[in-house]
Amino acid sequence: MEILAHRFFRYFPLEHARRLAKAVQRSTYASQAVIFDENDASDVIYLVLSGRVELVKHSSGDHFHSLAFSNGDDFFGELGALDGSGRSARAIARTEVKAALLPRRIFLEVLSQCPWETTMGLFRHVIADLRETNARYVHELIRKEKITLIGEMANSILHDFRSPVTAIQLALGAISKHGTDSGTTSACDTIDRQLRRMSVMVEEVLLYARGEARLDRRPVHLRELFANLVAFNTDLLRSSGVKVKILAADQKIVLDHDRMIRVLQNLVSNAVEAMPPGRKGLITLGGRASKGHCEITVRDNGSGIPRIISGTLFQPFTTYGKKGGTGLGLAIAQGIVAAHGGSISFETSRNRGTIFRIRLPLPS
Repeated sequence: MEILAHRFFRYFPLEHARRLAKAVQRSTYASQAVIFDENDASDVIYLVLSGRVELVKHSSGDHFHSLAFSNGDDFFGELGALDGSGRSARAIARTEVKAALLPRRIFLEVLSQCPWETTMGLFRHVIADLRETNARYVHELIRKEKITLIGEMANSILHDFRSPVTAIQLALGAISKHGTDSGTTSACDTIDRQLRRMSVMVEEVLLYARGEARLDRRPVHLRELFANLVAFNTDLLRSSGVKVKILAADQKIVLDHDRMIRVLQNLVSNAVEAMPPGRKGLITLGGRASKGHCEITVRDNGSGIPRIISGTLFQPFTTYGKKGGTGLGLAIAQGIVAAHGGSISFETSRNRGTIFRIRLPLPS
């Protein structure tokens, strides 16, 4: 972009803007490159020409809090340039970034010659930016505390689960030995599957709180995956009157069966709960391979996702209209999909319902 067209120069009279523009040096940063770190010298203001930069604050260990993002036509680093202190955050290029670097010395020299309106304009920007960053930082701290608390609760629940689950499994073994008819065997298998599912669900919350993802990858046929999902939800679907249609190719993919069932379970449960009364609910499960990826889709004919939560749907504690909902389901689902090296997205409409798309890489 033409450097003088950058938003930063709008704060300055034209003659001063031109002096500043002549002093900048262009630089390119590769994706994931650290542009500067905390406590580095604040000797440059960065004008983002293209790409996306994330500013993060060190928390503890290898953990960082996200503070802000800067995109094309944004700028950052001006606060350190004004007061001469070290960098208060780390700047990371999240895509390839092209930036113009303005030396602090030139900036202060030109600023000292500008009318007071220029200084006030910059100060207003800095104050507004600080308020926004502070609000985001506080929100992130509160979110972290909530996740930590839920993790501690999940750890306690998982510990308490072990004894009764073991007792039930032993009783199932005894029943299976004495009741060999097909009905008893089927009921015992259902109970055993649901017990394992309960334990996995609690463990997933615990792993999410810890920021971990453990996968047991094995080859699975999509049709088998969907058939197991429907079997797990037989009672839910029967009581709700929602039908399920499976439109999947005979595709084999390597994934963690139980974890992916958890992802799909969340999508199906949400679709059933959000189905308007009186509507003949239909959920369509699809899967096909395309250009090195397998795309799994979950489509419903409900009333769509409310706009109030559509922008934060995969963030933790996002919930709407669900009694007792924690708002962690889709956040955990996104984490599981990401651990597989994939992505999850959605399209929604009040008239046509919602479709979730899960893209998973296929081995080359």
